[in-house]
Amino acid sequence: NIQTDPRIMHFFTGAKLEGMKAPVESYMAALFGGPVQYTGRPLARIHTTMAMSDYEFDSFLDSVKMALRTVGADSQTVDECVVLLETVRQEVLVNRKRHDVRKAMEAASVKTVFERVGGESGITTFVESMYTKATEDVRVKSFFEKNKAKVSSIKKKLVHFFSLQFGGTSTYDIDDVRAMHYGYNISDYHFDCLLDIIAAALEEQGVKKKDVAEVLILLQPIRADVTTGFTVRMEVARKNVEKGKDQLFKRLGGTDGIAGLMDALYKIALVDNRIKDLLLRDPERIKNGQAVYITEMLGGPKQYKGREISAIHKDLGINDYHFDCYIGDLNRAMMGAGHPESLIDEVLVALEPIRADVLGHSRDAMDGVVMKDGQCLLDRFGGDQNVEATVENMFDRCVEDSRVRFHFERAKAKQRQIRRKFCNYLTGCFGGQVTYDIAELRPAHYNGNITDYHFDAMVDLFKAAALHMGVDQVAMYDAVILLNRSRADITTGCAVRMELAKKKNQLEGADQLFQRLGGLEGMMSVMDRQFECIERDKRLNMFFEGTKMNAIKRSVTDYLIMTLGGPSDYIGRPLAEAHAVLQITDYHFDCFMQNLQRAMRDIGSDGETVDEATVVLELTRKQVLKVHYGN
Repeated sequence: NIQTDPRIMHFFTGAKLEGMKAPVESYMAALFGGPVQYTGRPLARIHTTMAMSDYEFDSFLDSVKMALRTVGADSQTVDECVVLLETVRQEVLVNRKRHDVRKAMEAASVKTVFERVGGESGITTFVESMYTKATEDVRVKSFFEKNKAKVSSIKKKLVHFFSLQFGGTSTYDIDDVRAMHYGYNISDYHFDCLLDIIAAALEEQGVKKKDVAEVLILLQPIRADVTTGFTVRMEVARKNVEKGKDQLFKRLGGTDGIAGLMDALYKIALVDNRIKDLLLRDPERIKNGQAVYITEMLGGPKQYKGREISAIHKDLGINDYHFDCYIGDLNRAMMGAGHPESLIDEVLVALEPIRADVLGHSRDAMDGVVMKDGQCLLDRFGGDQNVEATVENMFDRCVEDSRVRFHFERAKAKQRQIRRKFCNYLTGCFGGQVTYDIAELRPAHYNGNITDYHFDAMVDLFKAAALHMGVDQVAMYDAVILLNRSRADITTGCAVRMELAKKKNQLEGADQLFQRLGGLEGMMSVMDRQFECIERDKRLNMFFEGTKMNAIKRSVTDYLIMTLGGPSDYIGRPLAEAHAVLQITDYHFDCFMQNLQRAMRDIGSDGETVDEATVVLELTRKQVLKVHYGN
């Protein structure tokens, strides 16, 4: 009955089925008063890993009743057996799935952002206004200057994109965002500037400030898709530049090579209507002066004897737009000279610090967020004490939330230290006393496998904590926008390692990864070590106990060998189906991956190989947790 009942058959399929029958028979025989002693694990321990509802338990009881009738049991006997089984309901349903009716009704009564901004017609009007403002804003103008046909196409895509993001219906494929923006040099600064423009366009359209703030929050998770390409390229380039600019100077061909590059640049720049007027005053003198200065900036001999860069450009009216156009022309000149993309990126990284001196100011898109109506965000948030209370509440949530719990499980002393640093960081960001050096943020998180998913989860918990502490909603939204400025510092280390590993794996093929892991013999050693770790890991071992242990180990081993590029006899169920009945979360997946990474390192795999394997296996997360995410 059970194996043909669509309501519960998914609990009784796969390699573990044969191993389950004997203990179930033994338990039921003992429960019904037979001369049998059950020696298996307690029911609560067995079912603690399963996501089962009352409905599914009732369905199991139906199957038992049908089976009893089939073997000739009378109605009274059937009823008595069901009564006995009812006594174990609480032990079986330790993770009972509940439906929150009140929450569902509240969610149903709230209008979507799509409706609040005026539906598709409102979004179309907003996109027109936003695009116009973007083409007039010197900070991002260079990204939006296109021919008419291209502009029309971009606007249509933006309407579909915003409709989808705001809760409307759309055919837009969100996976296109990263691929579409990957090759552009769009930084977090540019993204924040665009958010400013979006907010202005919505407010001009009469959208309420609270709804505008909610829109900005909704768009934050897209930040990584828009900026990751630039972030990864610049981080790789920065690391290469740190090895010594003299290498950069040599790879460009020395003084003569840079002089030739400047000649090529000026051929482009002097016919570029966007910046040519700034250079035509004395192009040869300007070019020669820039060549000497740039040669020095790129690791060449220190021969520049001119005025300070800020003094030279003080009254020329140069803005971000002009600087971006100049850098764009330099990019074209280098590509025309046949320089590889990696070298071009390194040159951009080396020259970017000049921007602040040329423009006469640092780039900060956050002043309007920190200060509003004469009050800094710290005051609007409720002061130092409210920041501290919010952080305490957020951390309490983090150690309970399965999405980020793995990253927050630390010794109490370490937790207190992290909380104090986070308080100091927020206080400084919100306009209070600066006691945390923001330069520490990236190195502190660089080697942690913190993804955008984890960052977004942490932001969700911060929002919940702030609202719990009674923080003004607009102040909370502003705080979230500021928090997102730190996204790159928190996630870049993981993003860079994963991107490089993904590219290497695509270039060489998964079979090469399998060979670097030691082939079949190496993988068997990895899995032996992995399961040794799991058996001692109290966070995970309840999923791998009992009679099904050997069957699970064989199945997991076969699947991982196949996924990592080796020959495999895996014939099991799809991952989503195999894990559908398990009470498994991101926390458990992270713990499993931690043990696997440790096992790979223990058998001698290098860091790059471990990263590549992690990238490949990370792609299985959504399938393993499909039911969990659905719930």
